[in-house]
Amino acid sequence: MTNSFLYVLPVHNEASILASNVARARAFLERFPGSEVYAVENGSKDDSWPIAEAIEQSAPAHGTPFRAFRELQAGIGYAYHRGMTEAVTRFGPSASTWAVLTASDLPFGFSDLEGAWGRIERAQSRILMGSKAHPLSHIKTSPKRRLMTEAYRVARRVALGMRVGDSQGSVFVRLDLAAELLPRIASRGFFYSTELCYFAERLGESIVELPVTPDPVLRASTVRAFRDGVSMLGELVRLRKEQNSRSS
Repeated sequence: MTNSFLYVLPVHNEASILASNVARARAFLERFPGSEVYAVENGSKDDSWPIAEAIEQSAPAHGTPFRAFRELQAGIGYAYHRGMTEAVTRFGPSASTWAVLTASDLPFGFSDLEGAWGRIERAQSRILMGSKAHPLSHIKTSPKRRLMTEAYRVARRVALGMRVGDSQGSVFVRLDLAAELLPRIASRGFFYSTELCYFAERLGESIVELPVTPDPVLRASTVRAFRDGVSMLGELVRLRKEQNSRSS
């Protein structure tokens, strides 16, 4: 069975890097026939959307296809949800097609896909994570950021019993699993991938975590540590309450 990949790039105020990173993704994915790149613009205030449209219109017929979609509300979860929905609509609950949820600046380059490929070929899991928590990942962060990451991991474990070490990395999810997860996920912000991982574990999936290496041209993170951290903790509480009410 030949596997293919649909890269979902969430686009929010990415006018300066969008064209170059779409070109990088399309070129790399040429080695995986049937793969595509989806850019989902969400609530940008710059020229991200007209640039995405122009790339789609000018993309040559040969090579990796590129598709542009637009969500009016800002939020990485809106982009991920739209991208996976479009993928399932186009290919159905395929057991050989994978949605790859990453960032538009391709923070790990393609080190996550290179690590995932062998496991995907051996059909070991329907969901894999490019994980900053993997002991072989080469991630340099400040002590404060490491502390916040560890605190969030503990909070996930305590509140929801989650086993995955990093729920905020790049996600590889097979479309048959994506079709099962889409109706369950309520978040449309940074918590989206955590909720996706939570429901995957509830379905009995074992999330394979992969080592990653930051891309050499990685830009500074756009995550606002305190504000986004508080928001995600609130989402943890919300999800726990929902699950407790369903089980009572």
